[in-house]
Amino acid sequence: RRVDHYLTRAQTAATTGVIGARVDARPVLDDLARTLPKIHRFTHLKIEIVTHGEIPPFRGDRQDLEEMAGNLMENACKWAESTVRVTADGLDGELRLAIEDDGPGLPADRREQALARGGRLDETVQGSGLGLSIVQEIASLYGGAFTLEDSGLGGLRAVLSLPAAAMEIV
Repeated sequence: RRVDHYLTRAQTAATTGVIGARVDARPVLDDLARTLPKIHRFTHLKIEIVTHGEIPPFRGDRQDLEEMAGNLMENACKWAESTVRVTADGLDGELRLAIEDDGPGLPADRREQALARGGRLDETVQGSGLGLSIVQEIASLYGGAFTLEDSGLGGLRAVLSLPAAAMEIV
C-alpha cells in the first residue's frame, strides 16, 4: 500500500503539476542532513553536502524530491561506517544527485535484486526493502534515471538524475 500511495501521488504530480513546479534542492538536502541523524541516532556519521556551482531546481513536487533523496540518504546512513556524501550538480538540463557512503558496498551482481520491490538483501538491518524501488519508480515517472554504482568512498553510490527547472533570473 505504501508503494502504491507514493507512486499514485508521484504520477499525479509528474503528469499534471510539473509545468511551473520548481523545488530548490539545497534546502531539501540540508533539512535531510540535519534531520536523519536525530531521527535514527546516526550520531557517529558525518553527512557532507557537496555542490559544484549552482544547483538547478528540481522540476517537480517537493514531497517527491524529499522521498527520493530521503530514502537514498537514509539507506546510506544505515550502511556507512563514518561518512555519507551527497553531491549535487546540474548537467544538460538535469538535477543530478549522487549519494555515497563508506560502508561495505553492494556487489554489482546483487544490485538488481536490491532495486526490486521488497528486495531486502540483509534482514538484520531495519527496513522494508521498498525504499530503492520507490526511488526508481518515482524517478521514472518524472523521466529521470536511477543507478547504483561503486563509491569512491568504498561503499555504494546511488546516482539520481531528474529533470531540472530553469534557473530563475534575478
